[in-house]
Amino acid sequence: MKSPRSPKVKQILALRGRAATLRAEYEAALVCLEPTRHRAAQLVQEARALKGTLSDCELAELRRAWSGV
Repeated sequence: MKSPRSPKVKQILALRGRAATLRAEYEAALVCLEPTRHRAAQLVQEARALKGTLSDCELAELRRAWSGV
């Protein structure tokens, strides 16, 4: 015969179950976001490569634009 569980044990099991569900939802969301993160990294790399080709005048213009001047 099965022994009844105490309320604290039931609460712990419920909390752990909810945590597992939330963790699975979080990991599923990360899978959906991964392509976007990868594309953002590609764009940053492309911007860095392009920045390396700027002339001194263009570089100064870029710095002014970044500073909000």
